[in-house]
Amino acid sequence: MFESIWLIFKVNTEGSFEMLSSRIKIRGIYSTALTKLALDSGFQIVEPSEKIRERFGMEFPDHGKHQILIHDRADLQGIEVKGEADHVCGLLIQIQESLLDAIIVSILPTEDSDPRVIANLELPGGAKEKLDLIRSDVIPTIKNHHRLKIINSELLESAELELSVHPEKWTGLEKGLIREMILEPLIKVDQVRLEHIRPSGRPMRPRLGALQSVSENRIVFKREFSKGRYDGLGLPIRKGDYCLTVIREGEWYVRHNYFSKEHLHIGEYFNINTPAEFYPYGARYVDLEVDVIQRPGEPAFAIDQEKFEVLARKGCIGKDLENKVLLVSEQLLRSLNRERAKDLLER
Repeated sequence: MFESIWLIFKVNTEGSFEMLSSRIKIRGIYSTALTKLALDSGFQIVEPSEKIRERFGMEFPDHGKHQILIHDRADLQGIEVKGEADHVCGLLIQIQESLLDAIIVSILPTEDSDPRVIANLELPGGAKEKLDLIRSDVIPTIKNHHRLKIINSELLESAELELSVHPEKWTGLEKGLIREMILEPLIKVDQVRLEHIRPSGRPMRPRLGALQSVSENRIVFKREFSKGRYDGLGLPIRKGDYCLTVIREGEWYVRHNYFSKEHLHIGEYFNINTPAEFYPYGARYVDLEVDVIQRPGEPAFAIDQEKFEVLARKGCIGKDLENKVLLVSEQLLRSLNRERAKDLLER
């Protein structure tokens, strides 16, 4: 159904699609940023909330009933877009062009009799950061606003209210919120949880481990194994083997370093993903399918490119994100193989 609605729409309009000036109603935690994005892209905003009217300080003409409705997903990590297929797909094109790592999880027909669809969009770390910047053009916006809104909206609103009275406290409050809402709770958890989300929207089994170190932009945690096989390395897991996982805030990959119980290096696995986001429980990202593998003494190589090609072909990701993933994997391969060549020369 995804392909029959979205892919066929893109193919039939490739190079000839004229953006519809759709009427959009927006609600939820992303409403200010999305209203600004929609207006700048030539869409019409209808039925705006009182808060939106106040923030934009402009008249919103009565253009009639909305053709597209945007609201938060239940987990607040994305949005649902509902309306007639051509209007929804036109907006999705604009979102993919504006928000680099926005991912279309699904497009399904509604269950009622109207010929409408519902699109499910994931808004990962990069998209949230861009929406923060867009929102800041309308109203003073704390860094990581949308992520902090998901974590604790009341605490964020209290801080932003204080900033409206004491703008000189901006830098201190920004750092204080990250410390209070993310870093301090993270230090206290028994196990770090890595939320590894598939492009289909389904989370994989959470990766849990013992926290080794944490800073404002880096988390290291340890996982111990007992059986199985290492993805990509083609080697069996032996009891006592362990992994040190390094996650950097905003990085396009997560690094997994595998060791034997004797602390001998087994290999490295780099998961290419949307920019990693820190949360009080650990970190979250969307897997972008391509992985880079390096065994000791061997050249690094990429795997699962065919899965990524399917993702791009289906239109789940935009062209810019497709190019970004290819660039990240190429740069990572060059860097790893350059380090290997240097080590060989120094022996």
